[in-house]
Amino acid sequence: MSLWITGGKQRIIFGTPPEHTQFESAVIARVDGERPSQAFQYKTPTEKLASEKKSTVFKAATITDERAYLCTETEVLVCRFPDFEIERLVSLPIFNDVHHVVPADDGSLWVVITGLDAVAQISPDDEVLRLTDVLGRDVWDKFDRDTDYRMVATTKPHDAHPNYLFFIDGAPWVTRFKQRDAACLDDLSRTIPVGDRPLHDGHVVGDHVLFTSVDGHVFRINHRSGQREVFDLNELSTNKNRPLGWCRGLLPTEEGLWVGFTRLRYTRLKENLSWIRHGFTSHAELPTRIALYDLDSFGLIREVDLEGVDQNAVFSIHQAPAPR
Repeated sequence: MSLWITGGKQRIIFGTPPEHTQFESAVIARVDGERPSQAFQYKTPTEKLASEKKSTVFKAATITDERAYLCTETEVLVCRFPDFEIERLVSLPIFNDVHHVVPADDGSLWVVITGLDAVAQISPDDEVLRLTDVLGRDVWDKFDRDTDYRMVATTKPHDAHPNYLFFIDGAPWVTRFKQRDAACLDDLSRTIPVGDRPLHDGHVVGDHVLFTSVDGHVFRINHRSGQREVFDLNELSTNKNRPLGWCRGLLPTEEGLWVGFTRLRYTRLKENLSWIRHGFTSHAELPTRIALYDLDSFGLIREVDLEGVDQNAVFSIHQAPAPR
């Protein structure tokens, strides 16, 4: 079995560039055992970007045995898997800082549009069936219906910053970075709070949802009983003087739990990185990598460095049968 990791190749830029300009191309890495390789590289056409300096990076995806559902900041790509031939490309004016795409059984696509603090359901004919503000407002109270948001470099600061979508009993849920929770899009009063940690992924395993927080914690929460477990991965670091990196991307497997770490980068919203200033004697960057943990014994099994295959960010981790 192979692992497939979505992310991007960082530009070589000196100084402190804006966060939304840092990645020159979207990358998917494949890992077999401990050997990474580059499986796919893609650049968004310049006519679909606010400027030539705008990043192209694959954010969180969904991969099945036959299809890879990928997203850049302004597009959704439906590709054959595992050769990544593009079969369908969706790019709509509402797409800004797209963070996750999930296919539904009815053929529609659920798309987390972080730049609009919203989630969209897109029909097979690329029509917007539903556009839900994740704070319960009307999207167009804050944003302009006539603006092509693909051409807007950034809409930050965001009020919620939704990241990742998952389903519980058929209902769509989304993680909200700023609110430190996951919320049901059909009833936003239904939430799964995690406390004071900045939330990213949500992955359903039976009655539990596994979450990552960007500061290196994993939460395992029973969404029926509310029972919760917290695992601080910083305690298992091979170099406790350095922060683990931006913790994002997780995959439960029979071996254990794979978690992604992105080499820390400059951000204009420094409050999002305030946690790195506390408790570390060195802020030198650890490499972008994936790490395998055994949560039952609470141990680190192994790590795979991804920098050598031009993957400088991790957004999601997937498992599928290896190519023949």
